[in-house]
Amino acid sequence: MAENSHLEIWEAYGASWSEPNETIRKETLQKQLISTCNYTDPNVDILGIDNLSDYMGEFQNGFPGAKFVVTDFKIHHNQSLAHWNMVDGNGNILSKGASFGIYKDGQLTKMTGFFWDA
Repeated sequence: MAENSHLEIWEAYGASWSEPNETIRKETLQKQLISTCNYTDPNVDILGIDNLSDYMGEFQNGFPGAKFVVTDFKIHHNQSLAHWNMVDGNGNILSKGASFGIYKDGQLTKMTGFFWDA
């Protein structure tokens, strides 16, 4: 799989964090992630698209208008490392972080997020 494909998958996944429409968000996730995906960050360990979508909805309630902007993306052996900034609706950096992804057959299987204050 080409690097662009991994980046496209990652960017669609990342955009899901700021998609307010649950139906659209789940449709996007179903294209980019396996149904039994695993997402972890310092606060949670989540299995499955529905649970992840619910968590994304909670995120949006806590940070209305926030989105993730990838600042660096590396890929090798179906694994990626993305550095990102979480920004508000005005582009102000709220926090910084890095996420690790594992891919199989053109979909994400596991995502692990780390974040810290800007």
